[in-house]
Amino acid sequence: MTLMVPFKQVDVFTEKPFMGNPVAVINFLEIDENEVSQEELQAIANWTNLSETTFLFKPSDKKYDYKLRIFTPRSELPFAGHPTIGSCKAFLEFTKNTTATSLVQECKIGAVPITINEGLISFKAPMADYESISSEMIADYEKAIGLKFIKPPALLHTGPEWIVALVEDAETCFNANPNFAMLAHQTKQNDHVGIILAGPKKEAAIKNSYEMRAFAPMINVYEDPVCGSGSVALARYLQEVYKFEKTTDITISEGGRLKRNGLMLASIKKEADNSTSYYIAGHATTVIDGKIKV
Repeated sequence: MTLMVPFKQVDVFTEKPFMGNPVAVINFLEIDENEVSQEELQAIANWTNLSETTFLFKPSDKKYDYKLRIFTPRSELPFAGHPTIGSCKAFLEFTKNTTATSLVQECKIGAVPITINEGLISFKAPMADYESISSEMIADYEKAIGLKFIKPPALLHTGPEWIVALVEDAETCFNANPNFAMLAHQTKQNDHVGIILAGPKKEAAIKNSYEMRAFAPMINVYEDPVCGSGSVALARYLQEVYKFEKTTDITISEGGRLKRNGLMLASIKKEADNSTSYYIAGHATTVIDGKIKV
């Protein structure tokens, strides 16, 4: 099959081009999904060589607005945060939809509700499960990161399997220099995608502000510039640690060490039925708009 289809590259978690995390989005809304093989999709993602490349397809059911498939250069993911926001931005532009305030994305992890409010795109995390890890595993991760953690880290199931760890403050997080070979070995051994490291901004004017970094050398992403699923993991971890009793907003900065300036807005929301949900919001801007031969 040789086709020219619409293509965009969207910078996510920023309003300023080249300061966020890019995602390539390919418009297959007019193509039947069974016309494109898994191998073809993976080859395209390998070629774009971004942390994620996504493909928009017609949904399987009218309750969804579109189906999204998400690929790294190596494999398909059930869900990822910044591709969700970037692909929503692209979908709205591809379909010339300027009035939508809510959408439902279909992906391998299930339905992902999305809201749009004056350019700010927010998704409800489909999964945010917490799991404790052993003291031996914690010691190994401390050795790989080169720092002591101020609270016991945990494993967060957010689609990707992230270890989340807190350090003393934002500066400690920003200045961390992991041993990537050791970290890759540790994450591969434990079947974790990587580690989310965060530290509070103690002097910040906005309460609950954090510096965050995302390391995933096992999948050849030594540091993700701005990580949406990682921000879900951090928000869920903070809820477990601090037991917020009311809806709480978390402001997360990421990417400074990579000369980026990403901003994510996390909300730990207490629902009417006393359950807790996790929402991540951010801006996105299209930097490439054209066609791709597939």
